[in-house]
Amino acid sequence: MLLKLLPLLSIISFLFTSQAAHTEELEPEQGQIEDLDDPTALSSFLGIRTGTNGYGAIAQFGFNSPDSAFGHNSFIQFKDDFETLHLRHFSIYKQSGTGLFVDMQRNNANAIPVNRASVGAIQIIPISDKLRINPALLYGETWTDDKQARKTLFPDTSIVTLYTFIRWQVADDWFVNLVPQYTYSVNGRKIRLFELVTQVGHNITKETSMAINTDEDDNFWLTLKHAF
Repeated sequence: MLLKLLPLLSIISFLFTSQAAHTEELEPEQGQIEDLDDPTALSSFLGIRTGTNGYGAIAQFGFNSPDSAFGHNSFIQFKDDFETLHLRHFSIYKQSGTGLFVDMQRNNANAIPVNRASVGAIQIIPISDKLRINPALLYGETWTDDKQARKTLFPDTSIVTLYTFIRWQVADDWFVNLVPQYTYSVNGRKIRLFELVTQVGHNITKETSMAINTDEDDNFWLTLKHAF
């Protein structure tokens, strides 16, 4: 499936890179690449989560060599009592803030297991020292391993997803993250899905943070992270 996505990814990456060539180079202070709670930051941490959708664990591994023009960020999350696995990866060209975005999820929490895999591009846009809006566009597929459901309810379906990561550092030790996401199917099962995660957090120290999170389904959970 990923081979099918490579032509589209090449086009998207070209468009983003062309536009980025006309923008001002991101300074390290603007990129906030060491920020523990920015989803696009090139930081590393371990954490736990617990709430109405069960307990789980989170981790992120950032790779940011000063000698490389690219930085990398790999995020993994277990939720729904470890029934749902979410993987996300960014590779960011640090000079322009343009990057590759890979997003994958497997959900075993419901009667029918559902998988999703997408690839696309993201652009980091610093509005100010305190506010960043990072749009992303992905193309991929969602499917189920249940053979009976695949024939009747859930055929293999191609999807387009528009993400926006909004990061607002309200004060030195308080922050707000908003992640609206809209998924649209182009064939197979009809999908018109809007999702929104809202996070309000507190930086306890430079290495540790705690946040309250909610989503469009009124789920509520707490996360605790510690950098390494």
